[in-house]
Amino acid sequence: MFLSAVLSALPVPWPWQAAKSPASAGSAGRRPRGRATESGAPAEHTLPAGQSLMLRLPRGTVVHVHAGVIDVEDTPSLWADHCWPQPRRFRAGQVWVVPRTTWWRLDSRVSRDPASRISCRG
Repeated sequence: MFLSAVLSALPVPWPWQAAKSPASAGSAGRRPRGRATESGAPAEHTLPAGQSLMLRLPRGTVVHVHAGVIDVEDTPSLWADHCWPQPRRFRAGQVWVVPRTTWWRLDSRVSRDPASRISCRG
């Protein structure tokens, strides 16, 4: 017996089998939360101190730090240009415009705020 036959006999939904329901049909055109939308609505992220977040940001995206301290670093694939990663540090109230489309790592640093809050507008 093949694995696909066993899996098809199991009840839906599984993560790889999307259940079609009237409620989910209306949200099919929406993007997932946490990404900058085409309409320009900002995607907001909250990071406790010491945590990291990897985001694929398109060129020209504006990243605004609302609270806390964030270090922004290129992906490891871009480290061939220099000997070691050189993160950029941004504090609350500062804004950064993404120079190129790639994956970026955002690290939250210890500050007066319990968590760093950022928004990305594309």
